[in-house]
Amino acid sequence: MNVIINSLMESGPVPEVLAGRLTRVAEMLLSEFKLERGEVGIILADNDYLRNLNCTYRGQDQPTDVLAFALADPEELNGAAGEQEQMLGDVYISIDRAAEQAREAGHSLDQEILLLAVHGLLHLLGYDHADPAEQAVMQEKEAAILNHVQSG
Repeated sequence: MNVIINSLMESGPVPEVLAGRLTRVAEMLLSEFKLERGEVGIILADNDYLRNLNCTYRGQDQPTDVLAFALADPEELNGAAGEQEQMLGDVYISIDRAAEQAREAGHSLDQEILLLAVHGLLHLLGYDHADPAEQAVMQEKEAAILNHVQSG
């Protein structure tokens, strides 16, 4: 299993503790979906970077908190579990938006980054929130994963 954590921020690399927690979250999800040979990237960037991605790939000229770019169809992942290495895709997180949302929610920046990473990873694995039922399932899964990581 390969989890690649990168920072495109001028402040430098992702702090070791946060990188470890992000890696643990990704490994937990990949293992749960029997994708132990999977690979995923988590990239921390600023609002401008995510705004450019959002405009280019979604036609929305505004920053966003997290974007997930899947390189594999989630339905095909289940059939290929364990057979070969699978590059799931990349999750981009805006540190600027994460900081704003952390302040609004009253928790740490690291906690918000973890939440956004889980959200993006779940998108790579086929979860969505287009309707209230899907949103409830996705939020429940996010909460379960975060509780497990934070208690461990």
